[in-house]
Amino acid sequence: MRPSFLGKDKTLQRARYESQRQTADLVTQFRRAVDTRDIRQVMELYPTLLEARLLNRYDTRRIGQVLHVRIRNLKHASDLALPDLWPFVQQFVADTRSGALDPHPYAFVHLLGIYKDLKRFHDGHALWQWLVQQDESFVSQAAYGAAIELMAYGGLMRLPELEDLYADALKRFPGTFAEYHLSPDAIVADRTQPTFTTGLPTVLLQGILTARILARDWKRAYLALDTALRLYPAQTPMRFFELFLAERPVSEAYAALMLACRAGIVVRPKHVTALMTKLRAAMAESPSPADRLMVLRAIANALYAYLEAGGQLESIHVGSFLRAFDAVLPEQTPGQDYEGDAAQLRNTIVVAAHETLSGLLQAGMSPQIHPFDSLIAIAGRLRVPDLLLTTLQDINTARLELGPIGVRSVLTAAGLVGNKDLIEQFWSRVVSSAEAESRQIPFEDWTTLVKACRRANHVDYFKAQLLSLPHAITSSIERTITSQLSEKEVVPNMQSFEYPTTSELTSEMEALKTQMKSIQAVVMSGQPLDLRKSPFHMHLDPRHGQLGNDEAMRAVYEGFTTDPHQPPPPPPADGKAVLSPTGIPLDELRYQNWVTILEMMDQAQAYDTDIQAALDAAITAGKPLRNPSDILRLRPSSHTTTPLHDTAALRQKIKSLRAQGPAPLPFRKVTPRSPVDDVRSVNPPRASEHGALRLSYYVGLKSDHDAPVNPERNFFRGIKVG
Repeated sequence: MRPSFLGKDKTLQRARYESQRQTADLVTQFRRAVDTRDIRQVMELYPTLLEARLLNRYDTRRIGQVLHVRIRNLKHASDLALPDLWPFVQQFVADTRSGALDPHPYAFVHLLGIYKDLKRFHDGHALWQWLVQQDESFVSQAAYGAAIELMAYGGLMRLPELEDLYADALKRFPGTFAEYHLSPDAIVADRTQPTFTTGLPTVLLQGILTARILARDWKRAYLALDTALRLYPAQTPMRFFELFLAERPVSEAYAALMLACRAGIVVRPKHVTALMTKLRAAMAESPSPADRLMVLRAIANALYAYLEAGGQLESIHVGSFLRAFDAVLPEQTPGQDYEGDAAQLRNTIVVAAHETLSGLLQAGMSPQIHPFDSLIAIAGRLRVPDLLLTTLQDINTARLELGPIGVRSVLTAAGLVGNKDLIEQFWSRVVSSAEAESRQIPFEDWTTLVKACRRANHVDYFKAQLLSLPHAITSSIERTITSQLSEKEVVPNMQSFEYPTTSELTSEMEALKTQMKSIQAVVMSGQPLDLRKSPFHMHLDPRHGQLGNDEAMRAVYEGFTTDPHQPPPPPPADGKAVLSPTGIPLDELRYQNWVTILEMMDQAQAYDTDIQAALDAAITAGKPLRNPSDILRLRPSSHTTTPLHDTAALRQKIKSLRAQGPAPLPFRKVTPRSPVDDVRSVNPPRASEHGALRLSYYVGLKSDHDAPVNPERNFFRGIKVG
């Protein structure tokens, strides 16, 4: 009988081994799914592993993280691509609260972030009310920061209450001495070295900064940024800068980007694109040609700084930059062209835009559609029909595809330059695409067509399309666009605009060309330049001065950032200074950051003065105050251009800037949006048989002649001014 028992034991051992192997495989699959952010497989394996109690606290954290990333990347809060994603989040929350999962404090940071991104502020608040009563295995200073941010975006608590919550977090976790380190006047023992104190709650600091900036308490917001940069001069999380990019006036937003770039901190590409869009809008609003040209060059400066920080030059960035060229001159009424001196200025601008793209392509930038879309828009807005035609030729040669927005841009440009053939050609593409997909033609396409036909005196063609395509349009859209046939064109009101002289514009374009050489050098080499030899300026106006001369500023800085009762730290043992990714010694970078933040605070104070003056004027006139974001301050006022030399006066000025302000305003109504980059599918880069790609050999600048045709020419040759 003994052999039979041995046989059973072996069978049981094999079964046990097989069960353990399958379990291990499931755990491996699950963790691999988490690593690859395969949310579907995570959701499928989760119940089995939960029931078997095979998930540890680190799995809890990583599940929260993968859910947060997935939801944060949804285009809209209601766009739940997986119908059961939200129920899974709810189940995960229930399991963490019930103890079915081992708790991890950072899992709750992610969960609070999920509630914020989905705009379920009250649900998030309910979770927080439970969480704050738990012990430190559940709650952390980072969770306090996430809760503060959630309640600030949701408007659930006023800033003073959130400040109290911030203070509670500092007192509840005294182990890292965060209450001291995060105070505005704390001193770093050795400014030449990184901060090695572990566990300092940057997420908590980010949370209160968010609350302050949304409540328009710019002083405390800047003090929080100053604190972060004092501790981590080259490692402050990019989110700190992105808040200023999104929420502060354009001049401060610009300086925030430069602040990050100088430290070697790369913000997300979409924030660079958004800032460039704001800058172009500021150009169009300004009646000053000098300001418009200054902002155009500031955009180039920002692109260079972004590359120096380690960012990649995105196609959409180049496209946004090129679009700024068409905002240098005021827009003409549709049907009118630039004439005389204005036409000469227009020609100079178009040549500069064309050479800008040509130089980048020759430097090795792969051809993608965004820059060509922008050249199409420039061709229409500045009335250059030959630029439109040659750009379309370049797109075909580069084997790029215009998307729906690009096709509408061509229709718009063709209408502005009066090219009826192009209108018909590209409208037929719209029709063919709709028929191939068995769908109606969108309203955006119909309204673009009616405007193009109206401007090009091609109304009969539009009417014929309505008659021939009744199945491709709804009755409501037809009524709307038919009424647009008789609409009058909006006449731009730029009577106060004084055109620059030809020499002034030429000088600015030459300076821009010099800037572009630095950008081309970085693109070509793939390596940043030495900032000591090729620096970038920190403000929109490159002549923006310091609050005081350098000697006085450094004297005041020493008084603010050193303890006179402590001996200076010894020099590094190896004699080498610790450098930022951009090659700046950390002690010097800390000083430069301090100076720039003070300059930004001075700008913010001046902006408040402008707002108050506009409010007083509106009250006097009995008219409503226009949108404060429309009040431009592109250059510093006179008092900031003359630096103070007296150390005592400068110290008093700086103390005044850093002093706590009056009671904050109510929260600005905001809704967080998921960070979705505008990415279009394009063909992969195509190598040229003759080296780097170049733009077409010809761009006509006259509005009334045809470009010569020479198919023998290679793609992307030189530029000729007709």
